[in-house]
Amino acid sequence: MRGETAIGGALGLLCSTELDGLGDQLPVRVLERELRERLGDWRISPLARREHSHRADGGLAATPISSIGPDDFHLIVVSLSEPLEIPELPGNAVGVAVRSGGKTGIEILSTRDEGPDVVPNLGVLADRLVAPEVLTARVQHLQQLGRLPEHRYLVLHVTPATPLARLRPAVAKAAELLAIDHVVVLPTGEKPEDTGWPALPHDAVVEDRLAVIANAAAVVAGDEHVAAAAQAFGRTWVLFDPKGADRAAVEQFGSAEQIATAPSRLVTALRRALKVERSAKAVRVLDEHLNAVARLAEEAFARTGAAEQRIALLAAENQALRKAHQQLRARLIAEREAVVEHMLSRSGDVGPDLATERRLHTELAERHRDVLAALAADRAELAAMRSTKLYRWTRLPRVVYGKLRGR
Repeated sequence: MRGETAIGGALGLLCSTELDGLGDQLPVRVLERELRERLGDWRISPLARREHSHRADGGLAATPISSIGPDDFHLIVVSLSEPLEIPELPGNAVGVAVRSGGKTGIEILSTRDEGPDVVPNLGVLADRLVAPEVLTARVQHLQQLGRLPEHRYLVLHVTPATPLARLRPAVAKAAELLAIDHVVVLPTGEKPEDTGWPALPHDAVVEDRLAVIANAAAVVAGDEHVAAAAQAFGRTWVLFDPKGADRAAVEQFGSAEQIATAPSRLVTALRRALKVERSAKAVRVLDEHLNAVARLAEEAFARTGAAEQRIALLAAENQALRKAHQQLRARLIAEREAVVEHMLSRSGDVGPDLATERRLHTELAERHRDVLAALAADRAELAAMRSTKLYRWTRLPRVVYGKLRGR
């Protein structure tokens, strides 16, 4: 693992990468982007709890935590979607829980001394993950494949525990009352039963799932993760949570009015969701938490004694960049002069014409200077004459004489 060279430290992301839910695939993506933006030159690697584990979306490999060495990582960030036992962290690595409380049973890892951090779902940062033009292209591809309708649609997210037969009539009524033309099923886990509505594959990649959510007119979420993604893209959403398992987690970024505990309350919850204003508090809380995680990473890296070496490498890199900029500037100046000389000296009619124009311009400038000098002399002579006593005393006779000649 330490064979890779990096100026900064090494950070591991222990997430539920072997599962195919949005809450398993999305955190590792969000954490990698946000922490790389804060740490820059660090090496960030996804980790897995089991052997031969990989992410469902694209098969990006995740290193099993049992196979890493004691000096491979300075910090390990933990964000799991279910309360599984956390294995012992290797070596002297420091662990930090980015998601705590709710479904994640992590109580020993924290950015604070007084206890574990309880922060909103990482999905509320999903809009930073994929560029809007990429999401638009994904939507167009899904429409060409017949997975998405071309008109407004409502997303129905279902899990293996969703009572789809009971929920289907309420969803159809909600779409009709909200003037939404179609319903699209977004499954998590196993393939759902046929509803007659278009459905995405149960193992669809993250980008496709986010594109479907971002383009929806409304979202009926089956868990907190899809609700958080809908919140990130500013969609109208409700959470169908008959057992109240995700209520506490959703209320960290949404409103209790957006939670429906029964199919009969779904339409009412959607109507209330239309009036709920989107709050940026959850995003601020997550940004502050991730800043604290980045500070912990830097502190853990400094404790290994590698900070001075890193500063020396950064200084050397800075010096090399300065030298490269100076050489580039000198090269650009030389190339610009060469291009100008080439344009002035190339054969054809352009050269003589340019010489003639320059000669005429010089003659014209000299004549202009002579005219200005003569004009200045005349003005000075006229001013001197007007200042004499004779000119002033003869003003009245000159005026009378001028009027007489004018008759």
